[in-house]
Amino acid sequence: MAETPETPPEPQGEQPGADAAPAAPAHRGPPIEVAVEVLDARGEETAALLKHVVATYVLDAGGRDDIPWVRVAPENLVESARRCRDDTALGMDLLHCLLAVDYVERIELDYVLFSLAGNRKAILKVDLPPVEPKIDTVGGLWEAANWYERETHDLFGVEFTGNPDLSPLLLYEGFEGHPGLKSFPLHDYEEW
Repeated sequence: MAETPETPPEPQGEQPGADAAPAAPAHRGPPIEVAVEVLDARGEETAALLKHVVATYVLDAGGRDDIPWVRVAPENLVESARRCRDDTALGMDLLHCLLAVDYVERIELDYVLFSLAGNRKAILKVDLPPVEPKIDTVGGLWEAANWYERETHDLFGVEFTGNPDLSPLLLYEGFEGHPGLKSFPLHDYEEW
């Protein structure tokens, strides 16, 4: 008669049963912390100026530390940006960068503004539809916007009305798709 190997004894304690929920997948890396939106004194001061300057256009507002933000409608972006730049107290004379975020149901554009004289930072946020996103350029206010808009056009497909050159900046002519979008099949891409 053949011998059967002995089964090791089950560990004592809670035994997984048929009704036990599957274990959650382990998170790799440090714990994820959600940033709390609280402005410091400098941020509150800048937020008050920002809200005053674009008061009629503000849809939502918030911020963290010394960087407040306001959300405006796409049709009010250029006027809001112009007011931020031209207001003597706020004086946002530099477009530090333009960020785009694909939230699937919307594309958020974040215009990070900076005042060299006042050492202030602020963000203008705009939400665009995910299908055929289009907005007016702010290149007439800050020349650097033309480059940022080209990059955003490459990666997210946002059309900037009035930008004189939306030719590819990061991708090659004829590249299909927009790799910044979550819908882009990044892992299916083949090198050319």
